[in-house]
Amino acid sequence: MVSGPKVSIITPTYNHDRFIAQCIESVLGQTYSSWEQIVIDDGSTDSTAEVVARYDDERITFIRQENRGIWHLGQTYNDALKRSKGQFIAILEGDDFWPPYKLERQIKAFEKNSVVLSWGYGALTDSVGKITSYRPDDISPYLGISRHDMLRELLFYNPITACTAICRKSALIAIGGFNQPRYVPYLDRPTWLELGLMGDFQAIDEVLGYYRMHDRQVTSTMRLAMFKANRHTAEFYRGLIPEERAAIAGQGCEPGELDSRLADYYYYFGRACLIEENWSGARENFLKAMASKSPKTKAKAVAGMICALCRKNLEWLAEMLKEPRMDNP
Repeated sequence: MVSGPKVSIITPTYNHDRFIAQCIESVLGQTYSSWEQIVIDDGSTDSTAEVVARYDDERITFIRQENRGIWHLGQTYNDALKRSKGQFIAILEGDDFWPPYKLERQIKAFEKNSVVLSWGYGALTDSVGKITSYRPDDISPYLGISRHDMLRELLFYNPITACTAICRKSALIAIGGFNQPRYVPYLDRPTWLELGLMGDFQAIDEVLGYYRMHDRQVTSTMRLAMFKANRHTAEFYRGLIPEERAAIAGQGCEPGELDSRLADYYYYFGRACLIEENWSGARENFLKAMASKSPKTKAKAVAGMICALCRKNLEWLAEMLKEPRMDNP
């Protein structure tokens, strides 16, 4: 059994009585012994609490709170962060689990003081834990890349499955903890973006977590929220100082190229506003989408602006353009 700096494992859970035992046992089975697990039950109505109570290990802390829901994930995670005693923070939600070597392999990445986050392949599984795919498909492009190159990747795609990530606690504290913007139903990508301003991310060419896909219904409301959430990424980039934007864009990008690509996010946010009958919000976002250098995106934004003025949604046009409708249940 290997020991070293303490890792605090944050485990939010809600109605995971089918999965929480495998989650906890994957932590107990680690070949690295210096850890604590903070399990926060978000007001489960099943037997999650009873399952957790079976584990008598002083390293496991169980906290029960009234249900806050997905829009207050940041508060739940940051409450656990305040309680944590480790130098490093790992994420393991109650329906996910780890390979036994995870902590031992991953903690070595932080021997470099510049590293603020390490991560690896996430194995996506079905409800019984059978692997169905991997995220990302290929991790090799992320091995050894600079923080600016990683930030550029994160603007358009998040390859980091949360259950594979370990963060340096001091860096998390420096950015104010886990970051969940008001209209974003998750906190991983916004937090990764902020951490990318603090230091390097080290990718590891191994499976470092198992992310379970099961019968969680995706409602039309949540689908809209996921489309709207990408606006935060565009706002993050626009809010950086010019030197950081230039470094992220890199030598291969023409001036304004990333701004143009990110304008698509405003187009989708505008469509969501139309569906919600938020006409002024739609106009604001379509106006920003017009900054795109893509004639297609610019034309769609103009159509969206007209729809906002006429108080109609844009999904009929999206369907004609063979884009997914955002108003389907």
